[in-house]
Formats: sequence, C-alpha cells, structure tokens
Amino acid sequence: MKTKDLQDKNSNHSKIKTYYRPCTLGESMCGLEIKVQHGKILSIIGDKEDFFSQGHMCPKAMALKEIHEDPDRLRHPVKRVGNRWEPMGWKEALDETTERISGIQKKYGNNAAAVYMGTPTAFNYGFLLYMLPLIKALHTKNRFSTTSVDQLPLMVSAYLMFGHQALLPVPDLDRTDFFFIIGSNPLVSMGSMMSAGNIRKKLKSVLHRGGKIVVVDPRRTRTAQLASRHHFIRPGTDALLLLAMINTIFEENRDAMDRMKVLCNGDNILRNIAGRYPPERVEGLTGITADEIRQLARDFSGAPSAACYGRMGTSGQEFGTITSWLIYALNIITANIDRPGSLMFSRPAVDLVDFTGKTGQGGHLARWHSRVRGLPEFSGELPAVALADEILTQGDGQVRTLLTMAGNPALSSPNSARTEKALKSLDFMVSMDFYINETTRHADIILPPVSHLESSQYHLACLGLAVRNTVKYGAPVFRKKKGAMADWEIVRELTCRLEKSPFKQAMARFTSPDLLLGLLMRLGPYGAKFNPLRRGLTLGKIKKMPHGIDLGPLESCLPGRLYTPDKKIQLAPEQMVGDLKRLEEKFFAAPKIKTGIKTNIKSEIKDNKYDMLLIGRRQLRAMNWWTHNYPVLMMKGKTRCIALMNPLDAKKRNIKANDIISVDSSVGRLEIPVELTENIMPGVISIPHGWGHSRPGTRLSVAQQHAGVCVNDITDHESIDAVCGMAALNGVPVKVCLSNDLSEGIQPGR
Repeated sequence: MKTKDLQDKNSNHSKIKTYYRPCTLGESMCGLEIKVQHGKILSIIGDKEDFFSQGHMCPKAMALKEIHEDPDRLRHPVKRVGNRWEPMGWKEALDETTERISGIQKKYGNNAAAVYMGTPTAFNYGFLLYMLPLIKALHTKNRFSTTSVDQLPLMVSAYLMFGHQALLPVPDLDRTDFFFIIGSNPLVSMGSMMSAGNIRKKLKSVLHRGGKIVVVDPRRTRTAQLASRHHFIRPGTDALLLLAMINTIFEENRDAMDRMKVLCNGDNILRNIAGRYPPERVEGLTGITADEIRQLARDFSGAPSAACYGRMGTSGQEFGTITSWLIYALNIITANIDRPGSLMFSRPAVDLVDFTGKTGQGGHLARWHSRVRGLPEFSGELPAVALADEILTQGDGQVRTLLTMAGNPALSSPNSARTEKALKSLDFMVSMDFYINETTRHADIILPPVSHLESSQYHLACLGLAVRNTVKYGAPVFRKKKGAMADWEIVRELTCRLEKSPFKQAMARFTSPDLLLGLLMRLGPYGAKFNPLRRGLTLGKIKKMPHGIDLGPLESCLPGRLYTPDKKIQLAPEQMVGDLKRLEEKFFAAPKIKTGIKTNIKSEIKDNKYDMLLIGRRQLRAMNWWTHNYPVLMMKGKTRCIALMNPLDAKKRNIKANDIISVDSSVGRLEIPVELTENIMPGVISIPHGWGHSRPGTRLSVAQQHAGVCVNDITDHESIDAVCGMAALNGVPVKVCLSNDLSEGIQPGR
C-alpha cells in the first residue's frame, strides 16, 4: 500500500482526502490529521485517535503546509556562478558533484573531503538507512554532525556505562512519582532525547497522581513554573550538585546498592569520589544551599519511583560528559533504573541498538584524533568545533571539499565568524538542502530534496527514545513532481557514483527505504522473523493502522540489553573518573596568575572582566533556524530574539527594559534588545539560538524580516568538554553593558 486515503466522513465533498502521519519536525512524534483538496492543504490538526499524542500538536506542525508551499524553497538543483544561482539538471548536478569531490580526493587524499549532517536528518528514516554507505564511499575520517553541539555527552556516557551509544534510557513518565529535571525545558522542547507526545498532559499527570516535579535550572522556565519546586543553579556546576547529592545518599545509607550490585560494578569507586563532595563544599559554587541539596537527595532516594533527566543545559557545557554520567549514576544507585517509574529503555519495532550491538557497532571513543587540535572521534565522528580548524589549517589532510546535509554550521557552530571564514575558503562545497541559508550560500552546488509531505515518514531514531513503545508509519500526502528527488535518492545517487565496488553500487541501486525498513521490522523484537506462519509485526500491517499501534509500556530488560564486556553497568568509567581532576582544578584550585594565556572561567569571573555567564534557550515557535521562515510561526507574538536578564544585574549597569545591550565574549560581540525578568538567576544572561538571518546572500524572506542575532557569534570554539569535544555553549563568560557604554575598554573579539 503506497498511500492511505481516508475519506472525510463529515464532508460531502468526495475530493477532500484525509491523511494521518507523524510530524516530521520534532522528537515528540505527534500524530497529525491532514486534509487535502485539489492538491491544497485545507487543515493540519492533531490526530485525536493517535494513542501516543492523543490529539496534541505543537505549533511547529502548522508549518508543514508553509514548508511545502514556501516560494523560497528550492525545487531543482542550482549552481553558484559569481553572485548568481543558475538552475541545473539532476544528472549534471550529481555528475559534477562527484567529479569535483573525487578529483580533490585524488589530488590531496581521501581526508580532503568532509561531511556535515544536520539535525533534520535524524527525523528522516530514508536518509538514515542510506547514510552509512555514502559515508563509507567517501573513505574520509572527517565526518561531523550536530551531535557534538547537542547530545554527544549523553551518547558517550551511554556507551561507557551501558556498552552502546544508542542505549539511552528515558524517564517512564506514565508511572514515575518523582521527576527530577536538570537543565531541560520539556514543555518547550516537547521532550528532547525523550519522545513523549503530549508532554504537558504527561507532566500534569505526575502531579495529579500525587507525584512531584523538581526543576534545577539557571532560568525559571515554563516547565519550572509548572513544577512542584524550582532551584536556580549557577551554569556549569551541575556536576557538583550531583556529586553532593550522591555523597548524601551514600553517607545516609539511602542507596540501593545491595540490590543493584548484581547489575553494576564500580560502586566503591563512585562512593569514594562522592565522599570528597559534601554539600557544604559545593553550595557556594552552585547557588543551592547544603540543606537544599540534602533535601533533594532525600526526596529523590525516598520516592517510590524517581527519574532524573538532563538535556541541553547539562550536555552543552564544559563538564557535559561528567554531568551526564552522574545523572545516570544517581538513578542507578537509588535503583531508579530499569523498573517502572524510573529511567527505562525503549524497545522499538526496528531495534537499531540490537542490530548494531550484536555486530560490535555500539560505539567507540578516541580511536583517532583530529589532525589540528587532537580532539577525539566518537563512533566515526569528530567534534563539530574541529571543522573550521581542519579547513583553515594547511598541510596533509587539510579539508578542501565539504558536503553538508540539512545542516547549518554557520549558525549552529561556536565562533560562527571562524566557521564562515572556513566555508568561504573551500575549493568546492555541495549542500543537500532546499534553502539558500547562512551555510548553503557558500556552496557551489545545492541539491534540494522534496518537501516533508512528499516523502513517507517513520521515526526510526525517535522511536528508540519513546516513553512508551509505539509504532506508526505515514504515507506521502503529495506525489513528488516529475524529476524531483527525495533525500535518500540523492544520497543513493551520490553513493553509486562515488562507490568503486559494483556489488555495493548494486546494493544501493536496487533497494528502497521501505524494503529495508520492512526487513528490519521482521527481524525486530515484534517481527515475523521471515516465518509466514508466525504472527508478527510487518510493515504491511503497520501501514494498515493509520493511527499507529500501541506496543505497550516500557519493560525491564537488564542485564540482557547491556553490551558491556561483563554485561554489567559501569558506574565508574575511567574516562569520567580521570576528568574529575579538571573539575577540581576549575572550581577549587587557587586562581592562576594572569598571563597572556586565556584563563579559565573561574578566574575570569573573579577578575570581573567577564562578569556574567551566558546560557542559551529553546523557543516553542522558533526551535531551530529551519523553523524561522514560516509566517504561521514568526508573524505572531512579540520579538523572540531577545536577551533575558535579572533586574538586579540590569540596575548595576543602568540597563532598562527593551534597551539594546552589548554582550562581549573572548571571541566576539553582539547587540540585542533585553527583557528584564526575575525568572533568570542573577549573574546569568540568556540568548536563544538559531537566529542571525541578516547574512547577505541568503534567500529566507520571512526569516530575514525577523533576523535577530546569532548567539554563536560570541561562543568560543576552544571552550569544550575535554572528554568528547562537545562545544560548551552554556556557561560562556561574557561582559554586558549598554550598547553605547563601552567605558570598560573591552574590544570585540572580531
């Protein structure tokens, strides 16, 4: 069955057709009901019969119509000729792309090519299924993605503790009694690295059944306002808080290691480490009192069930991997892992963890390092902060050609000026994208895929992070135009042209996403295993269920699902334990004497040069740059690219509401209007990410009307999490003043 057209029962117009499919613009996988007549979308609403999202739909889904109809969206390949873009045929574009890449690799070596993948690729099963053959066909070590400006510490921690980078536990929200959220705002993110569907209803249900929600965040977010309790915390000190909580749990014998010993090793090492961090030692640094820390530990360990969850605020900082490790450790030592109401593991119909884990592809860390800065690879990818270095630094292995796929590193990577300088210097650049944006404007060729509604949809990645096991497939709403190509077809064609093996060329040429998906489904935990007499889940059965299939609540699966050599959770991975020395030096070592070398954040704050800490934030209608070109999201409400600042900090600087302020860091300066609010901790300023659409040469007409500023103009590419190379996008030291008040004499970083 290629499509599923359900006639609207409430309409006499036979030409009105109704389609049901999951949203493609986020992790929450909301079920949508889309009505179409004469090739035009009449409405998009939440599917009330979708058991997972129960009729909920966030504002982003309304943009699907505008994405499909957007006049700015490219519908055929284009080539940059001077300052002009000229149309190309597909064969010409694909042939020239592969000839240029192959020519550069032949002259300079395979590593002269690099690839960068953006966030939208994770929501597209066709791309995910065809990506790996293309990467292998390029034969390059220079592979980058938004993983290392988003969730890399979570994946590294999962690999080191559970044995697989994608074995990521999620909160069992439907049954938990105590939901402890650190550095996340799920009411706005709709559940990041936690596919929940109707997250507001799930959070309210926790409270309605007598449970508690506690949020720790430098900002009183929308989630914090709903919660039972909120604590401000100084950015970047989450690891100290968690160590002190673990200290309290061990000291007061509130741990459950007598029960967990069979599943874990390393608890004695963790106990000894935590012993060095009593709450009194960290309270002045975190901003949370010792009594409050102890009460948090007691409440968490004493709840019938509890789940601690952290996201961008804990991942995107200098100690993101340590913090992610300690979040998992807090859950584990209190037996809040792999049981109802705790952190649990999803079991999707297509179990990529199982397939890759059995073949030893669960992850690897630091098998090689980047050429320039020696940053570690993780599962074949280098940190995004290394991309500009690899392009700009001459010598053997210098990157000279780049393929970007649905990514915008010009906005999403730290020190964006350096990134743009690198993109401009490339010998050849090709982008798979349907917009001329801040990154693709530097490309030589752009290869645009069809719109979301012209492709089928299956959430291959997000279903592995669902808080309840589910499965759903969405057929295309519109048939793609003649000559148009889906992203997986573009990837397949590039692979066939770059791949030298005839067998691998044939494997790519004579398969399809649904063929591969159906095969993986049959081999999965609910599948028919090729036996026609056995009942099991097949792709055909799923296609007949337009509202999805409920596969049941999360179930216990340990130790069978672990991929560590000894089939035990590693509570004290040596990489984490070793990095604690850096944590000690940062927060407890005596301030270093200032030299010409850049000092650490602590000493910079102390000498008052950079006297505030910058954090990012998510916005529901403006989640990422790729939602900024749609009137339904951008034309309503107040200006969204605005800084948030506490009135106490503003008063010290003679700043008033709506003033234009200057925010300076070690690498740059930006100017932005400010909103004063007590919902942000004193000493902290927040600027949303994804903005900065004033770059010349872009073709995003709506976004340019609401350009805003790019926060990555002032984030530092040298400030990273040393364990994995994740960019430290939160806790950035900055100086803030009125835009015309530069009496301190600080000069812009660029």
